[in-house]
Amino acid sequence: MFQQGGSQLRRAMAQPAARLMAALWVLSAAYLAWTGNGVSVVLVTVWVSVSLVLALLTVRITIPTPDHTADVALRRGFVWAQLAVAGAVIALTGLDALGISTLGDALGWSRLVAWLRGLGESLFSVAWVGGPGNAVANPVQYFVIPFGLLLLLGARPRDVGLGRGRHVWRVCGLWLILPVAVWAVLLVMGVTSLAMIGRRLLSNALQNGFFEEFLFRGVLQTRLNLLMPGGWALVVQALLFGLWHLGANTRMMEGNLWAGLALCVISQGVVGIAYGIVFRRTGNLVAPSVAHVVMNALGQTFG
Repeated sequence: MFQQGGSQLRRAMAQPAARLMAALWVLSAAYLAWTGNGVSVVLVTVWVSVSLVLALLTVRITIPTPDHTADVALRRGFVWAQLAVAGAVIALTGLDALGISTLGDALGWSRLVAWLRGLGESLFSVAWVGGPGNAVANPVQYFVIPFGLLLLLGARPRDVGLGRGRHVWRVCGLWLILPVAVWAVLLVMGVTSLAMIGRRLLSNALQNGFFEEFLFRGVLQTRLNLLMPGGWALVVQALLFGLWHLGANTRMMEGNLWAGLALCVISQGVVGIAYGIVFRRTGNLVAPSVAHVVMNALGQTFG
């Protein structure tokens, strides 16, 4: 099994999609270093390298899951329609993060999201979920609405990562080892508390975690995988996942849009590759969702 996983990994690294991702990463890192953000490049590189190593270990302890592509030709029109749903939701939510609400206003999306956020503010405490508005708005935006539309367009739950997976708990255990070990040390040192760790886990579980994984891996990656080679599907969804964070990254880069875009590639773009690998190897959203939540919470532990 281990030799087979290593052979598959070497083949994957030789694919054009992997080479494109590597080239974009190098260019983005070089631009950030040139603009005086070299320290950020180093820190981000160290952080995303952890996710990549865990993704490679995931490959080593699993076998590929079968793709359900036998009837793609019969329902290709539905696949494109399902992909359009994912694209629309990603565009609407991504533009909202950039402060561009023209399309959302025209479609009534902005009013719905504002109402959902208000509902979240009234239901949850900031002390426990961090962003109580998003704890309601994000699950509806990223999961409830697109999942309902996908079902109407002929998607089956197993097609979008909601079926039975393989090696799920083994992979979850792998991704939990590092965060649990770090938190245990910090607890002994008195640097953090169980309550703080619990709040961060709950906040990420409600605001992103499964819901982002559903949208990008469960829907986007699987639809792309039906229309293009798997390597390209993995890279495209990862780059779109990175681009989707452009608003937050641009603010982090003090308004420099190009620096924000470069950060999208070297940070969330690489993480999107890691989570995409986990999803592809398990065929289920549980493992990438657990990985997403615990890695986000671990990152917040270090600020």
